[in-house]
Amino acid sequence: MNFIDRLFTCFQNKTLNALGIERDLMALIKAKDISQAMSLMEDHDPETMQAIHEYNPELHAIMKRQDKTRKGQQNYRTEKLPRARQRYINEVELFFLLGNPIKWKLSDESGDADAFAAYKQFLREIRFDSNMRQAKRLAGAETQSAKLYHVYRNNATGLPGVKIVVLSKSKGYTLRPMFDQYGNMLAFGYGYYLKEGANTVEHFDIHTPTFIFRGRKAKIGWDVTPVLNRIGKINIIYYRQETAWSGLQSRIDREESIDSKTADTNNYFSDPMAVATADVIKSLPKADSPGKLIKLTSRDDRFEYLDPPTSSETRQQEKSDLKESILFDSFTPEFTPDKMVGLGTLSGDAIKRAMVLGYIKRDNRKEIYDELVDREKNLILAIMMNVTHIGMREKLANLKIEHEFSEPFSEDVTAKWQSIGKAYNDGVISLEEAVKLMGIADNPEEEVERIMTNKEPIISDTPEKAKTNLLNNYSQN
Repeated sequence: MNFIDRLFTCFQNKTLNALGIERDLMALIKAKDISQAMSLMEDHDPETMQAIHEYNPELHAIMKRQDKTRKGQQNYRTEKLPRARQRYINEVELFFLLGNPIKWKLSDESGDADAFAAYKQFLREIRFDSNMRQAKRLAGAETQSAKLYHVYRNNATGLPGVKIVVLSKSKGYTLRPMFDQYGNMLAFGYGYYLKEGANTVEHFDIHTPTFIFRGRKAKIGWDVTPVLNRIGKINIIYYRQETAWSGLQSRIDREESIDSKTADTNNYFSDPMAVATADVIKSLPKADSPGKLIKLTSRDDRFEYLDPPTSSETRQQEKSDLKESILFDSFTPEFTPDKMVGLGTLSGDAIKRAMVLGYIKRDNRKEIYDELVDREKNLILAIMMNVTHIGMREKLANLKIEHEFSEPFSEDVTAKWQSIGKAYNDGVISLEEAVKLMGIADNPEEEVERIMTNKEPIISDTPEKAKTNLLNNYSQN
């Protein structure tokens, strides 16, 4: 109880020192009025639910198309053919931004190599890249998602552990961010339901830099349990963007409507249909007759097959225009087999020119995700310094880490290394700079020293000639 009392004393001081909406939020939490506290936070559920309906083909408007009523017969089932244009556009957007993992590097070479190695190992342990892709995919499909850095104690080892939980509406979470007028996150809440015995209970947790308030819906009101936030930062990264196909749903609906109506026509005329006069119909041979002969007895008798109506030129033109406009207006390149055949022979710069639409959209999305990834880096460092790698706190605090979104198409490293080797041979760059540009060593200085130590004895001539041979050998391998 002493800990709880101290916690609420600190909480009360924060309430008194807070300003505006943050103070109101803290007061409501203290009063255990979580429902009212939720109303202070941003609610984007209407846009999210609309996006989910557009993203799921089974929920498209074409699926509500009415069957045709026929007198004295069963209703004629009209075709309902949704398309997954939204998924394709979203996946291409994801490919251009995160098709390859994010690159990390030290902006200050004086940073501790061991601390940087621990940072990258931590990213691997929490599966940063796969969770980043999942969060981006959900944000592009639903307009919002979040990543929760859940800190727990491993019962097997007794050591603290960290796990990323991706939150979204489609995964059963209600997201409620809170920002100030400058765009700084003041708090983040998320709701979910847990099975407790025979009952399903609503929960709503609110994260602040100082406390994590765990709310549980009671029979009357809410039960609130405050927990000290050891990280010192809100341990949630919130992603928000417009849908990947924003503004194109009407055109997608139209394309689905044309496809469905065309399919109805094909169904109606799929079996052969004939036009015949009454006298000819009476003389038609039976189905089991071994030989079939249709006899026309007069000049007016008629028997001919009815050709199905062919698609009009205007309909084909509209379908083509719809497809082109949907992809072009969403800045989405077309990755059909025919389009991809010629890309294998193109250089990196030529591919960029051919896929310029995707790169334009990639740069647009970087305006959102560049800042968020940088914030996530700071959150990870705070977790390491305060929870998982306390012994390396000082070294981690001095790290200056930069990130870079990788190229979606794999680079031709052989051509790159040959260019670097030629630049070195021409005296334009040093061996140290050449190894650094190759980008395959975490510490270029140590790598150069290792190369010279291990390789120089087997090479004769002058040291400069040795360096040249080493670089050539290094680039070829």
